[in-house]
Amino acid sequence: MNEQNNFDFTMEPGKTIDKRTRINDGKPLISIITPYYNAEKYIYQTANSIINQTFPYFEWIIVNDGSTQEGTDEILQRIKSRDNRIKILNKENGGPAAARYYGAMNAKSDIIFCLDADDLIDKTMLECGYFTLLTNQEATFAYTSICTFGDKCYLYSPLFDTIKEKKENIISVASFVRKQAFLELTEYSNLPKGVHEDWYMWLSFLSKGYKPVRMNFYGFWYRRLDTGRLNSINSNKNSLKLAEKYIKNIGKKVKKKVGAIQFPSSSDYYFDTYPKEFIWDRKPINIKGDKKRILCIFPWAIMGGADIFNLNLIRGLKENGYEITIVTTESKEYMYRQKFEEIVDEYFDLTTFLQRKDWAPFISYLITSRNIDIVFESNSFYGYYAIPWLKCKHKDVIFTDYLHAEDWSWRDGSYPRDSNAICKYLDRTFTCTNYLKNLMLNDMQRAVNNIDVVYIGTDPNYFDPSIELAEYNRLKNIYKDKKVILFPNRFEYLKRPLLLARVIYEIYKERKDILCIAAGYGKAKKDMDNAINEYGIKDCFKIVGAIDDLRPYYKLANVTVICSLTEGLTLTAYESLSMGTPVITSDVGGQSELIDDYCGKVIKKYQTIEKDLHNYNYDLKEIQEYKNAILEIIDLKDEEMKIRCRQKILNKFSSNDLRQQLINTLDRLIEDGSKVDKSICNNIEIAERYLILFNEVYKQNYFNPDEIDERTTLIKLRDKLWNLPPYRWIIYFLQKSGIMKVLKSIKQNKEKHE
Repeated sequence: MNEQNNFDFTMEPGKTIDKRTRINDGKPLISIITPYYNAEKYIYQTANSIINQTFPYFEWIIVNDGSTQEGTDEILQRIKSRDNRIKILNKENGGPAAARYYGAMNAKSDIIFCLDADDLIDKTMLECGYFTLLTNQEATFAYTSICTFGDKCYLYSPLFDTIKEKKENIISVASFVRKQAFLELTEYSNLPKGVHEDWYMWLSFLSKGYKPVRMNFYGFWYRRLDTGRLNSINSNKNSLKLAEKYIKNIGKKVKKKVGAIQFPSSSDYYFDTYPKEFIWDRKPINIKGDKKRILCIFPWAIMGGADIFNLNLIRGLKENGYEITIVTTESKEYMYRQKFEEIVDEYFDLTTFLQRKDWAPFISYLITSRNIDIVFESNSFYGYYAIPWLKCKHKDVIFTDYLHAEDWSWRDGSYPRDSNAICKYLDRTFTCTNYLKNLMLNDMQRAVNNIDVVYIGTDPNYFDPSIELAEYNRLKNIYKDKKVILFPNRFEYLKRPLLLARVIYEIYKERKDILCIAAGYGKAKKDMDNAINEYGIKDCFKIVGAIDDLRPYYKLANVTVICSLTEGLTLTAYESLSMGTPVITSDVGGQSELIDDYCGKVIKKYQTIEKDLHNYNYDLKEIQEYKNAILEIIDLKDEEMKIRCRQKILNKFSSNDLRQQLINTLDRLIEDGSKVDKSICNNIEIAERYLILFNEVYKQNYFNPDEIDERTTLIKLRDKLWNLPPYRWIIYFLQKSGIMKVLKSIKQNKEKHE
């Protein structure tokens, strides 16, 4: 499930112009510099990708580098007329380096962003780049991962390494640079045209010890053409020789690693993790009340029932006129991210461009700058720790959350416990089952009864067995003599795929006409393979991996099996019933609120997740119960059961109806305003401590090949000192007295002069 296989290269930025309001208040904070030379074919899409930026505080300086194309002036004036932030400069042809330097000399802002006339940028590129340099003052330049499209399509996202950069340019030309550092490179503007000018710049910075920031999202779309400038340099021996000479000479001056900042970044101890709001005195980018606006805090956008629910929800929100901002808080590969980006107005993965201490201030900035009406949190561990502080800062904003399931193996109940802990800051909590609502109110003793049940459901118009599916016909011909048992789950230990393998083994000893199809992926796959080989059931067990469209498999299957240790109420159960396929499920979460003897079987739970997650010695009674239930259903010739399965969804669990029920509640909350007792927002100290607790306890480590040994030693020393109470007291005193702030200011001024 790597990023390349899940990436849609046809989703190029700038194909159309967004109609979203963006009020530009104040002078530009970023100056985009674009050399222009005979680039009419692509400049209009480049312009669209710039005008669509979520961050309106930019100027775009197009430098006409002696373009020889007929009608160049008219082309550039046509571009300029589209937006008052666009400026055209003219100069004699001198190559892209000279054009960029000339543009930078005329720039109004302190940050330069270099972008060629045929390349594209993600709509959040400028906003992420600005805030990553704002929050990493020790860095001189910043760049993102690269999506290469055009004549060649691939993703490029290597970790930065100073030594590697001397041998191969791994930094994109579309980068953010502090103008002061840019203008220091006076020799840059005089480089010959055949030199790799961007590579030369990066090596020049590294030779001075200047640090880059590597942002970890595909913000830059590099148009790769077989007739492009890079190919022309590499295909000409004289040009290539000259280019290599310049790079080799400047590379000799790079003596050691600079200690690049790379995202996602490791969460070390921070002594200044008190959340500090950004100084932001500009007007919001939109008009309050002209639209409903929601900010969603999710952990990620991968493949799973909760993520599909989130995707369906935001689709409904968009259809109901909402503007949608998403922030995610866990580092994951691109899987469903583009599916979300296709619908929402903006998507920020905080792990890709910000240190964690800056996440809450950035979310607060988004709430202010977007005039957010309502915050919707679901399954983000960080989100639950941030909400009290955010609510204290934004008392009139409505905060809500949605919960899928408890997990007794993680922090004695996981997210439902977190929701209960902050329930007085929430206007509403939604759960996907009555079971979970009652658990939170009664067993977990929630202090406020502000919970609504909104089932997930599924779309019966999409999951309709009467739809003709070519893949189903193909599968039916292959497995026409088989009784098919479907296991549509992630291969995680809590889903108990090894129990399923054991059950299939017991059935296979008696029946050779069965076939189990497992559709999913996950870290338990290796153990699944071993179990299948050990039981000798390879002939009747087929793993097909993650499938985007499961309808042909539901339609083919005689029964769907869910044998998890914990669930809320699985999306696959809804989908299977909608396709007319009965479900056998473990008695966990709210599964019995959907499944009964009329549409499947509910099997007694013999294990608990807190004790038996990795206990594969399954009770023989449990194995026998699953076996008997499967055999009973696969031999049924009862068409009535298929009808009953689908009718259950049609009667009560249509996702469109349920989704609208949730959206109607959100609408009412916005209309009525927050009813949370504002007095709890006066205790900002407890909210701050809650965030600090998260930052100091929830640590994550990521490999950084450019890390300097001295820095590693310093971090180890700080960690040891932090365990000593007197040292913590001294740091606290330095912070509260303002001395720490003064020391930092002195250090930054010293670094600037150096």
